Amino acid sequence: MRRPPYSIHHVAILMLVLLISSAMVTVARAQSQEPKPVLPATPVGESDSAATGVSGSSWHGPTWGVSVSWDPALWTVEGEFIDIGYEGVQIGTPISTVYLETYNRFDGDAGACFADAERELGEREGISEVVPLTGRSMPVPEDVRGVAEIFGITATLPDGTVYRGVEYVECRTVVPGEAALEITWQTVTGGFDEDLPLVEALLATVSIPDPSAAAPTAPVATPIA
Repeated sequence: MRRPPYSIHHVAILMLVLLISSAMVTVARAQSQEPKPVLPATPVGESDSAATGVSGSSWHGPTWGVSVSWDPALWTVEGEFIDIGYEGVQIGTPISTVYLETYNRFDGDAGACFADAERELGEREGISEVVPLTGRSMPVPEDVRGVAEIFGITATLPDGTVYRGVEYVECRTVVPGEAALEITWQTVTGGFDEDLPLVEALLATVSIPDPSAAAPTAPVATPIA
């Protein structure tokens, strides 16, 4: 199922790669830590709520309780959108962008979420090739990782330049039968090894509440005989 039009992840891939590529050139030439140009804080679309999950250097989804925290010296918030059935945050470094998006879709099935994300990746404007990459370290340990893959991407920019990037996609069940979490990390090919430790530390803070952890039931008084 295609993402809703208000999804923060539903951004033209060419715009994103232009921003990341420009930042990568700056870092490579001048070793600068200047941030990427800031994307609009609120994507196009009307929200039924003015709520935000951002508090200091952390984000907590108000509906399903998915949370993440980051080092503000390394990461900045680039976008957020919260609406009925969807909540997501976009954070970045000078050469990477990470999305966390929770959907009231896929019946909470991580495999279905991943299959949809993989299909959507191949349909983005400007993309000419998407291939699974092997031999690269996953940013999330296997014991906590959902359904995930690392992809190599080739795209053509408006000026004819060929862009090559790496995209990590992972889906996890949040509430069985209800909601799934999609995690996406996008960077240029040359930035993968550089930002991998930062992304590992970031994604290690992702927390999903246990839906089976209900509040304890008050003990029932024993009737007096």
